[in-house]
Amino acid sequence: MARLRLLVVACPVLQREIELLALEASTAVTTRWLDMGLHEGSTEGLRSALQAAIDRTRPGEFDAIAIAYGLCNRGIVGLTARSAPVVLPKAHDCIGLLLGSTQGYLARLELEPGTYFQSAGWLEHVPANGEVRPQMSFGRGATLTRERLADRYGEENADYLLEQWANLTKHYARLAFIATPAPEAKEWEAIARERAQKCGWEFERLAGELGWLRRLVNAEWNDGEFLKLSPGERVVLRFDPHLIGTERA
Repeated sequence: MARLRLLVVACPVLQREIELLALEASTAVTTRWLDMGLHEGSTEGLRSALQAAIDRTRPGEFDAIAIAYGLCNRGIVGLTARSAPVVLPKAHDCIGLLLGSTQGYLARLELEPGTYFQSAGWLEHVPANGEVRPQMSFGRGATLTRERLADRYGEENADYLLEQWANLTKHYARLAFIATPAPEAKEWEAIARERAQKCGWEFERLAGELGWLRRLVNAEWNDGEFLKLSPGERVVLRFDPHLIGTERA
């Protein structure tokens, strides 16, 4: 019996883990990585890139498309399935995917609310210069770095806005590194320890759990963890534990 042909459209933060899981997947996995910079742009920009990845798929090319993104600045809201079914994890963001469940993620936040989460993928891709860089939102759906703030508001105003952001993030007191079997994870963990020391934060190593991602690439799509779109359906935001739902486009 032929394996299900699965296109995985994913954030590069998850690249190491997904490539590892794809080697032993029960499906025939093809991956498509989007630009990490989409996280620093608008909601519409991320949504457009995701929809374009869906739309570029030729009818009959794949049996299904998996979107390896969480709610992530609501960029998945409005995505529409075309010729192939689309499946998405019901995740707030990639941190929950790396910890194995939304429940585990929220429990960890409740236990240690001042935690800044990192992983090998985060450290590798965010930001490009290797520094922990504050980000904040100005305007509808826009996440701006200092460079963009300076372009829009000027150098002095950018410094002031970032100072205010620093005041808002003083509650961070811990950096938690999510350790997975990803290649070079130990090297990235050492970098995470250095970051924590530099920021004056405590360091904690958390064991990652890749079961959720494994079920995504293996097409084990239960209703509790995944949303499935039939062709002609789109994603809508739900204000309940399900996070997202479907409606006819």
